[in-house]
Amino acid sequence: MENYSYQWQPPKPPKKPINFKKLGTTIVLSVLAVVVLIGALTCFYTVDDKQQAVVTTFGKVTDITDAGVHFKLPFGIQQVQKVDVNVYQQIELGYRSNYQGSYDTLEEESTMITGDYNIVNVDFFVEYKISDPVAYLYSSNNPEEILRNLIQSQVRNVVGSSTVDAVLTDGKENIQMQVKDLVTQILETYDIGLTLVDVKIQDSEPPTQAVIEA
Repeated sequence: MENYSYQWQPPKPPKKPINFKKLGTTIVLSVLAVVVLIGALTCFYTVDDKQQAVVTTFGKVTDITDAGVHFKLPFGIQQVQKVDVNVYQQIELGYRSNYQGSYDTLEEESTMITGDYNIVNVDFFVEYKISDPVAYLYSSNNPEEILRNLIQSQVRNVVGSSTVDAVLTDGKENIQMQVKDLVTQILETYDIGLTLVDVKIQDSEPPTQAVIEA
């Protein structure tokens, strides 16, 4: 005959009803904590010593800040755009530097006609910098492209009024100065936030025989 043993177990306590009010309060407090954390993390921004930052409030420019740590209103109320103002940038006309340390010639940019109706290939190296971050960001869609086109136009203008000997030999410095002066004057009118720093003739030479024949 089999023996059966019975072990008494205390009754399980009834489940407590969910306190929706307390749960709702916990959720609200958690959301608020996340919002505060995100706000705190987006309230500050850093500008390095080569930059200036343009601050907009609801899309309108309200401040320009220099290097350092700064406060801004979070959640998109204020936006910050950093601009490299203390950096010399360059434009290459007639050639492009490549990753191998050499360069590729662009004859469509470098081939020009002088004032005495000779053909020359002239490469220019141009340095510029951003002088007005607000004008740079908002006065035009592509200020660098405007500057490139402007320099190309004035280079052809000056070379087209110079002799071939001047372009190839002793007139280079005068050509550089003329181009820089003309472009600087026009930039003051355009007000695109860029300043021309230097213009140099990188190389000048007669064209290849193929170009002459063409």
